[in-house]
Amino acid sequence: MEFFKKLKGMDRNVWIRVIGETITSSAMMMLMPFFALYLEGKVDSMLKVGFIMSISPIASLFGSMLGGRLADIYGRKRMMVFSTLASSIILISFSFVEGYTAFLILSILLGISNSFFDPAASAMVADVTAPEERTEAYGLLRVGSNFGTVIGPLLGSSIVFFSKDSLFYIAATALGIYSIAQFILLKETLPAGNVKSNEKESAKIPFKQVVNIILTDKLLLFYVATGIIISMGFSQIEGMLPLYFKQSFQSHFGEWTPYPFLMSLNGLLVVLLQFPISSYLANRSIGKTMFYGTLLFGLGILSIGFAPPILLSIGFGKWVILFILGIIFAYYTFGEMVMSPVQMTFVANIAPEELRATYMAVGSMKWTIGGFLGPLLGGFLFDLKLGLWLFVILGTGVVVSGVMYRSLDEKVAFREKNQGLAQ
Repeated sequence: MEFFKKLKGMDRNVWIRVIGETITSSAMMMLMPFFALYLEGKVDSMLKVGFIMSISPIASLFGSMLGGRLADIYGRKRMMVFSTLASSIILISFSFVEGYTAFLILSILLGISNSFFDPAASAMVADVTAPEERTEAYGLLRVGSNFGTVIGPLLGSSIVFFSKDSLFYIAATALGIYSIAQFILLKETLPAGNVKSNEKESAKIPFKQVVNIILTDKLLLFYVATGIIISMGFSQIEGMLPLYFKQSFQSHFGEWTPYPFLMSLNGLLVVLLQFPISSYLANRSIGKTMFYGTLLFGLGILSIGFAPPILLSIGFGKWVILFILGIIFAYYTFGEMVMSPVQMTFVANIAPEELRATYMAVGSMKWTIGGFLGPLLGGFLFDLKLGLWLFVILGTGVVVSGVMYRSLDEKVAFREKNQGLAQ
């Protein structure tokens, strides 16, 4: 009963975001697994395909900081509507252009337009929720996102055989509809409730001063630095793990791979359990929660790396291996569910009110940087036939990051004490 009461009590803006997250995540995950296949037929080398796909996250690294700053000055709603509308137009443009340069430019623009959305949207959630409710709200958003992750590729695999261009049309339409829905239904949430007055107040803070505030915030920089390592771990599960499984199991089981089953299990567990877990953790210590979640996540990465050679040396069959890997993936996913929403809550809680979206933008950079560095490290080690060591190095790094989070509560308390004395 309490569970449903909490769901019902969520702000309308949060629910609009959850529904939008589900729709847009489904649309993008319907498209992205087949994006490389689409580009392969449009440009003359796989190197160019890789560069087109990698330039977008690099562009988003520069766009997120600008997007966060603009959201603090001009409002969350404006930036969210602009971002989704621009992304919709850019996506549909992919189906009309030809040539490497055109695809490269569109990929850069898509990275920038997408990066404008998350800082504003994450700040909006923080604006309308009390600190003790934020973990639940961010957890609910993950449910919507993972629901889309589960059904998007299934839809894409059904549509791609009829027309690859249709994937762009459907994804663009979904984003366009969401943009209109945001414009009509969302309420602006800039603190103080007056966009015009906030434009004047936030604009008074020079950009150089904003950068200085960020670069001298040791807590924020600590979070980003440890988060990059965690993000590099995430990137292997989505990127190099299929290749690792293929290399490990191919000589024993042919083309069979446990990867699709494990990713479906991951998405299903998040959809079913994320909100109850977030609700349970809502009033718990953020530092300890991040410690336990990151520790489980890191141990999961280590276990995923060691499992194939150990299980094959024992001589287990593929279904026993799948069952054991399912158990490993379950506690890896549990660590992910504990850790992820609390990370967003942490950034929202330490951010100055007038720089909340800017802080969310800086916090999100860990995903961009880690998502860029992770595949580079993975490719380097796989070229050296050291795939296992990739998971050992990153799993250990994530565990060390988790241990460092144990002191987080004391760091926050010390910061708040100093701020209180300064006032």
